[in-house]
Amino acid sequence: MRARFTPAILLTGFLLAPPLEAQEEEMAPPGITVVRYFECNMGGVGEAIGMLNGVGRTIAMELIEEGLLYDYGILTHAWGDEWNLIDYFVVENMPAFNRAWQEFLRRFVQVDPEGEMQARFTELCGRHKDNIYSIVQPPDGD
Repeated sequence: MRARFTPAILLTGFLLAPPLEAQEEEMAPPGITVVRYFECNMGGVGEAIGMLNGVGRTIAMELIEEGLLYDYGILTHAWGDEWNLIDYFVVENMPAFNRAWQEFLRRFVQVDPEGEMQARFTELCGRHKDNIYSIVQPPDGD
């Protein structure tokens, strides 16, 4: 005898099936933070922050929405060492950062095709360095 699928059986199957969201693969926890340190003249820090907070943050937020980045942020301080303006990108791994960075640059060039904004930023912040930090996850159970 063959099993018959009645509407009631089909409906029960749909109701008991896990939701589609639960079937999607969850994002892995972030694995690295790429940090760009800038040494800016004190009189130009506000303008430099405006540039990062404008075009840079806009592009980064788009990349976050598209799943290419986990997070982006800007840090600054009034005193300390010479690296007084920082921005950072949080991603899963280096290949993910490389994909996000290439897309970030592509979009930035669309906004600043002549490089005027980049030239001005370099005037304000003459030196920079980059660091890549691995994120240490808490032990299991924490």
